[in-house]
Amino acid sequence: MLANWIIWGTLSGLCAVGFVALSRTQWLQSQTLRKCVLLSVAVHAALAVVAVLTGGMRPASWGRNDTGRMSMMVVVADEAAEELSLPAAAPSVAEELDHEAAVPPAVAAEPPSDHVPLLSVSDEKPAIQASNSTETAEAVRPPEAGLALSALSVGNKGTAPTPAMYADRVGARRTAAAAARGGTQDTERAVQSALSWLAAAQSGDGRWNAARHGGGVERSLQGHYRQGAGAKSDHGVTGLALLALLGAGNTHLEGTYADTVSRGIRFLVERQRDNGSLAGDAEFFASLYCHGMATIALAETCAMTGDTSLRRALDRAVHYTLSMQSPATGGWRYAAGDRGDTSQLGWQVMALASSRHAGIEGLERAESQARVFLQSVSSGHAGGLAAYRAGERSSLAMTAEALVCRLFLGMPPDHPAVAEAVEMLGHSLPESASPNAYTWYYATLASFHAGGPQWESWNQRLQAAILPLQRRESTDLDGSWDPDPVWGSHGGRVYSTAMAAMTLEVYYRHLPMHRQVSSSVARRP
Repeated sequence: MLANWIIWGTLSGLCAVGFVALSRTQWLQSQTLRKCVLLSVAVHAALAVVAVLTGGMRPASWGRNDTGRMSMMVVVADEAAEELSLPAAAPSVAEELDHEAAVPPAVAAEPPSDHVPLLSVSDEKPAIQASNSTETAEAVRPPEAGLALSALSVGNKGTAPTPAMYADRVGARRTAAAAARGGTQDTERAVQSALSWLAAAQSGDGRWNAARHGGGVERSLQGHYRQGAGAKSDHGVTGLALLALLGAGNTHLEGTYADTVSRGIRFLVERQRDNGSLAGDAEFFASLYCHGMATIALAETCAMTGDTSLRRALDRAVHYTLSMQSPATGGWRYAAGDRGDTSQLGWQVMALASSRHAGIEGLERAESQARVFLQSVSSGHAGGLAAYRAGERSSLAMTAEALVCRLFLGMPPDHPAVAEAVEMLGHSLPESASPNAYTWYYATLASFHAGGPQWESWNQRLQAAILPLQRRESTDLDGSWDPDPVWGSHGGRVYSTAMAAMTLEVYYRHLPMHRQVSSSVARRP
């Protein structure tokens, strides 16, 4: 009997180990759905065979086959039971935090008794797990939710000043920066209208639901099918919506949409996986994109506020990003060890750059490897053009995204490669007839940070193309942008609206790279 159990246990263990090993290889990257179905059928068939063979070995009780009546004896005490001595309630995580250790004495203060930090620095899971049904989570919101969420907006404000990169987002500085760098009253009205729509589109549990707003519609792009990628990318579009709100100076601590940001950040962090991923339930092709977008939002929130309660979640997210980078090429793609592509690279490089502004250290090697990958996809006389993957033809979108990466990785704006990339952008100015939120976003970032005469011509054409496409009507779509025919169907209306808003926030969302270089040169002795 024991021998049979050893044999079947060993076979079951080997099957499990084989399945895990197979899932961690690149075998699943092609025809993923068919192979997963095949593996599932094989595993369940093996388990059924094991159950049939082992189930008949000893179907009766594991003890003796007891027969006859069963008696139960109940003893009633004559005296009242002694009162149970319960231990004192354990202190909450907020009470356990040593504020004097985390905050300098000048600002350390004991919070009121009802103080609740935005997020708890704890390894424990939330007591109540989120339901897999997003419709249930959105439809049922407890009456006390509003009170609880308002308390969450208190946070743990740090003392570090807002990094110069994000300093133009707030108040009068935002207005002045927009006016000085090409923004207009029309662009600001469009941004505020978009933010209003995004806030209204947020679900009760803090997420933005991609599928509810048209995400996950499959189209064949360049002959590739992504198996409905985007339908479950709630964490990704939530990251983008938060980035649009953060770009106009809103955080979970202050701003018109502080409560909206607070709920969105809490949604991301409370559902962070044990390995640090912020991808949520995203499909294979969308998973790392979602993680990157959510990590940028978390990093910018940390950088803008200095909230120490978010730091551990950011550390874990960055660690996951680093673990997914290819040690051979320096790129990122879908699974750990993939050789990488330029589209994925942009989000991960921006996640590293934003995390650096939030105080995360030890990113030099990853950034150096990213530069190596950029070289592998570069072409042109000065190496300023870029392709999706090494050996492929360069494209406008990938050249723009690669230029953004190069600038954020330290390439000076007067480098010949920058000029070559900008020249390509100048030959493909935006047109309303062919909207492409992804390309316009990265090309606008690249053109803005490169500076020079080309920025004025790009900016004028951008505004003429993007502003008329915004919905302006007395419906629930007012302020949003329709999903574009390229990648918009995957992310849906939240994706398109957030990307358009960030594109129009370019005037103050980041300090221009060419301005930083000029300032550093001026300070030299």
